[in-house]
Amino acid sequence: MDAVNKSYGRTRAAVRRWPDDRDTRNALESYLDGLPVDAMAEITVSTVLAAAGLDFTGADLSALDLNSADLADAILRNVPMTEADLYESWLSGADLSGADLSGSDLRKVEARGCRGVRARFCGADLQKSDFGGSDLRGADFGDTQLRKVLFTESDLTEADFSGCTFDGLSLAKSRMWGCVLIGASGIVTGPVNVGKESPELLDGRELESWFRGSGAISITVAR
Repeated sequence: MDAVNKSYGRTRAAVRRWPDDRDTRNALESYLDGLPVDAMAEITVSTVLAAAGLDFTGADLSALDLNSADLADAILRNVPMTEADLYESWLSGADLSGADLSGSDLRKVEARGCRGVRARFCGADLQKSDFGGSDLRGADFGDTQLRKVLFTESDLTEADFSGCTFDGLSLAKSRMWGCVLIGASGIVTGPVNVGKESPELLDGRELESWFRGSGAISITVAR
């Protein structure tokens, strides 16, 4: 089902598991209690989740309506967030290590400087999201369509991009040593650091050749 047409949880009953931290639970309860009945109602400052810096350890936020949530610097380590609505949310500086965001709506997310080591994004919609300067080592983006996503200066070491479609993906100065790229295709911008121990920046035809050698035979580097 298209992300725009999905129905997301907007009540306390929709929460699969609450966070262990009392303050964080209170913030989530207050947010859900304050949501208008009409899911199409205009979003205002008073109807977004204000959870910057809060600790969501123990929670399961899957399938919840978290549209435009402020989760900057939040602790979301190992938290399930599958099929959730995070459209235009703020995740800058958040710890998403080990979190599962598979199938979630992450369009236009601001996530610069986040930590997402071994996070899962399989099947998520990341269109026009910004993950610049983030630590995404070992993250799983398998079979995801990455349209106009910014990974500028991010550490993507050993991330899994197998089967991905790149459409205007910015990889400028990102680290990509050890990435799984079999079956990936599309258009990217470089240069990319492919070195293991020391920097090795590639761009243009050299970068295309590196992608082909990594199993991504249909990658075009924008010039």
